[in-house]
Amino acid sequence: MASEYDPVFARPHEVAPGGDLEPVQDRFANAANPYLASPVPWLLWGLALPFAALATRPVLAAAGPRGVLLLWSLTILAAGAVEAAVHARRGRRRTTPLARWVLRAQANLSLALAALSAALLWAGQTRLLAGLWLLLLGHSLYALGGLARRALRSCGLIYQLGGLVALFATASSDMVFALTTGIGNLWVAGSILRARRQGR
Repeated sequence: MASEYDPVFARPHEVAPGGDLEPVQDRFANAANPYLASPVPWLLWGLALPFAALATRPVLAAAGPRGVLLLWSLTILAAGAVEAAVHARRGRRRTTPLARWVLRAQANLSLALAALSAALLWAGQTRLLAGLWLLLLGHSLYALGGLARRALRSCGLIYQLGGLVALFATASSDMVFALTTGIGNLWVAGSILRARRQGR
């Protein structure tokens, strides 16, 4: 039987239960547990990111690029601070080496995204930014998060689908970004709540 860790379009003979991937899945799941213990951070990001996306154009018109930079900086810092407080309250200050490695990989991806974003801004292609971020963040959630929890894999696919739409629906890319990040993060929050009800 196919599992949540198999490729989306795998052929039947490519789907093998267990094997050398199983211990990797277990380690990723253990490393991700502190970040999937509470739905609150995911609910928060599911509200904060859509808010910032929908506020971007009005802020740009009123305060220019600096206002947009301030908007996103404050949104990310505020949501990140609340997330850190939730983890600290639950006594989740310590992380595993694997979790730290994943965080460093995410930080490296953020640097690459920042460089690509700067290039698009320089070229005057700002409407492609939403699609770029959704596609690459979606790939990361699918590839790394999918080894930890099925919901993260689904969230990655949602992000990638939204990214494809945003690349072509450039006139409404901010709305696509808002809907995609809202649905993706709320999907993960819902999976955590369902797992709690089932006692997992």
